[in-house]
Amino acid sequence: MDKIIIFESATDSLKTFARMMAEGFRDIGCQVLMADMQDIDKTREVVYAFASPGKTAALFFNHAGMNLLTMQRDIIWNELDVDCYDYIVDHPMYYHAAIIFPIRRLTFLCVDEYHQKFIERFYADKVRSFFLPLAGIRSQQIVPFEERSMDVLFTGAYLVDNSIEYHVQGLGEGLRQMWLDCYHLLCTNTSLTLEAGVEHCLRQRGATLPEEDLRDMVRLFQDMDGFLRSWARAEVIRTLANADVKVHIYGEGWQFLDCKQENLILHERIPFDETIPLIADAKIVLNVMPWFKSGVHDRVYSAMLNESVCLTDGSEYVARTLTDGREALIYSLENLRELPDKVQHYLRHPKELREVADRGYAYAKDTQTWRYRARRLAEIMEGK
Repeated sequence: MDKIIIFESATDSLKTFARMMAEGFRDIGCQVLMADMQDIDKTREVVYAFASPGKTAALFFNHAGMNLLTMQRDIIWNELDVDCYDYIVDHPMYYHAAIIFPIRRLTFLCVDEYHQKFIERFYADKVRSFFLPLAGIRSQQIVPFEERSMDVLFTGAYLVDNSIEYHVQGLGEGLRQMWLDCYHLLCTNTSLTLEAGVEHCLRQRGATLPEEDLRDMVRLFQDMDGFLRSWARAEVIRTLANADVKVHIYGEGWQFLDCKQENLILHERIPFDETIPLIADAKIVLNVMPWFKSGVHDRVYSAMLNESVCLTDGSEYVARTLTDGREALIYSLENLRELPDKVQHYLRHPKELREVADRGYAYAKDTQTWRYRARRLAEIMEGK
């Protein structure tokens, strides 16, 4: 592909990812058109002027821009013979309509290997898919490690969501009980995906479903994904705070968490781009995976690229690529009682902490950037 059209999402993090991917594509000699859906008529005009049929690709983030239509209400990407790539940063169960959207050549890029497997299993006749993990971002100003103002930093909101009854309202008694069983299963078996939990609960009942019905049941239970994310964040932060580990938090809602609040140093939510310099001013950057079971969050690599120590829960992908105590500090959601001791040990031994930061940076600096992801996507586009 000689040309690529990259759409900016309204979400600030995805907008940043799009711009950084654009830099990567320019580095390898591609012509890049940045677009958005704020002025559809103008966007349609510039897309027509830019695209060369058969030599152009389009990249969307969470399908922003994918539904651009011609004046005749046809799909513009089919008319212009453009290869389309949708980079989805959440589970595919949220994007059923996008996956079945009738673009002739559509590929989904997944941030978790199980997300890709979900598409391969339930939508193989609709779209192609590839695993392309998120990448990190380096700040323009790196604070010397010994001079950093924060020992532990977390960026992200606490969505106060304690009402299971809200999520199961409207379900029949059988589905309601299965929702509850699946939720409790996943809280105690945190390596399982939501779809694995649903299938496990069905097997316990001696039931099997056709593939489409199973897919739709996972979609019916999709609220559980956000509920589990909120639960995991709360458990991790509460564990640290109650063990007197001070945590700087940039994000809303944490004043409502039931814990030793005096150990939470709360700051207002700030735009995504402004979190990157903060990472470069923290010794340890905490990550809690958004229920990725074989993927990785961008916070992991941003910590490393800013010469901070990444403290993260694991996944199958993390287990294959990182080693606890070498490039990162890795904890388990199922064994959180060990987390405070791990953090306090390294804070008491700054030389060891700095060595982990150095090894993490060496690991990430060349291969976990958005420029590197752009090169990898270019290879996918060329069929390599």
